[in-house]
Order: sequence, then structure tokens, then C-alpha cells
Amino acid sequence: MPGVPMTTQSEQSARPSVGHRHVTGTSSLDSLVGAHPGTLRQFYEAGKPADPAELGDLPRGRLLALQPTAGIHLATRPLITALASRWMPWKGNEFDHGGNSGTNVVFGSRICRFKAQLIPSELDGQPTLALTYGEKAFGNPWPVSAVKDELRTVEPGLAIGPMLLKWHERWHAVLWFGLTRVDPQ
Repeated sequence: MPGVPMTTQSEQSARPSVGHRHVTGTSSLDSLVGAHPGTLRQFYEAGKPADPAELGDLPRGRLLALQPTAGIHLATRPLITALASRWMPWKGNEFDHGGNSGTNVVFGSRICRFKAQLIPSELDGQPTLALTYGEKAFGNPWPVSAVKDELRTVEPGLAIGPMLLKWHERWHAVLWFGLTRVDPQ
């Protein structure tokens, strides 16, 4: 996104660590909606790579924050909360048996296939579960094919991470999202 700084690992390590708060814990995905991207990053960095089996076959998803609005977070928080409401078209992910691939659930349909694999994070270089959409066999159009989601477990059955977009040969954080296990009734 032109004119909006979105940092990756190399850019972040060049910055001084000023004003970081210690993040304790969270009990639900809903409690993270509207959190500051910096706080979400702290939760993410303290987490462990997500395991699709721990999230279940059809975890519920929520938008948590928009990275480009981090500098004006308090002003945009009501907008993010509205965007993350129950009427949002994206409802989460469905993992295939074994958790090595899956699809996004949008308007009740399964679209935008992804490959799930453990790789180093674009943000901090530590292991993460990455959902990549660029496989030619999936046939995802651009910009979907240029997206990578990263997920780490921050509480049992609860994972969060950034959605990254590859732009000019670099990965840029666009938003933060989360998935939570939903057990069948």
C-alpha cells in the first residue's frame, strides 16, 4: 500500500525498542478484536506455531486489526470493530484432513485454497504455520496468490497472526486476524 509503512523482521530490528509493554494473556478471540497491531504482534511473537489439529476442522475467524492504521489506532478502532462484526463475509478457514491444506470460508462458500506448512515467519524469523495461496494448482488470482497468512497459538484453541502481501518483492503486513476452535454442538 503506497505511503503506508508496514514493517517486516529486518525493518523492525533496526528500530529501537521503545514503549513496549509486557503482554500477559487473553481468554478469547473476541477480546482481541480492535487490539493495537503492536500488542497483537507481542502476543504473536510469544506464541508457538499453530497446529491445525488444535484449531479443529472449521475454526471461526475474526479480523483483529489493520496494520496501516497502527499510527491512528484510537481513531480507527470503531471502524475495525465494525468490520470485524459477525456480518463480515470471511468466517474462518477449513483445514483439510491432516491440516496440510485448506480453504477460506466466505459467505458460506469454500474459496481461496491454501497450503499449510511450518516455515520461518516473515516478521521475526521464528517458526510459524504459514498459509500460502500462490500454488499454481490452486488457481488463486492476484492478489490472493500474493498473500501469505501466518499463525501462532497464543492460548489453547486460539491462534493469531498477520496477513502479509508480497509487493515489490517484499512481504508487508496488511492486517491481523485470528482463528478459534469451534467444537460441534
